[in-house]
Amino acid sequence: MSFKNRLEAGKQLADRLSTVSMDSIVLLAVPRGGILVARPSAERFGVPLGLVPMRRLPVPWAKDIEVGYVTNLGALHLNQPLIGQVRLTPQEIYHIARREQKILQQELLDWGVTPPSNLSSKTVVIVDEGLHTGWTMVSAVETAKSLGAERVIVAAPVSHFRAQRFVSHHCDTMISLVTEDIPLFQVANYYQEFPEVSDEEIRSALRAVPTKPSQTAA
Repeated sequence: MSFKNRLEAGKQLADRLSTVSMDSIVLLAVPRGGILVARPSAERFGVPLGLVPMRRLPVPWAKDIEVGYVTNLGALHLNQPLIGQVRLTPQEIYHIARREQKILQQELLDWGVTPPSNLSSKTVVIVDEGLHTGWTMVSAVETAKSLGAERVIVAAPVSHFRAQRFVSHHCDTMISLVTEDIPLFQVANYYQEFPEVSDEEIRSALRAVPTKPSQTAA
């Protein structure tokens, strides 16, 4: 099974989420691709779309590998086993995190986003475009919990079964339209169109959804 693009995947994910009570929930997306996937749910259920304010920490000599995530406030979620393998020092991690935190803070300003500061007693639905290892989503879940989220529902169009199992230990409900158990699994392989998500696409997606929970989608 594959999806034409993130929007189509998001529409199918919204169909599945229709079985979940979306009253009084907070809908958050993992930047960047998760924003486009979450947009149909925000429009269908008439809820605002927010972002999990986090950015990946790349290995300096292998940019496609991340050793963790940093939030806009500087909180770190680190993959300690991987850090040990690549032999990054605490000082190196600190400098990487500071740089990425500043970039994230500027991105949030450019997108016109005010990150959530208090999720106390809230049920949070976190959406991403797919789960490869699960580290990204676990970091997103832990970020939401650190802000007080009482219940966390994770939703993604596709996930590897190991990632799904990993994330399930950290959230209350896990929703995946496609779960795979194959070698060399890549999220991009389940999308016919999987381009980089631009800043303008993010701003457009955020403008297209309600700004108040009382608003309803057309």
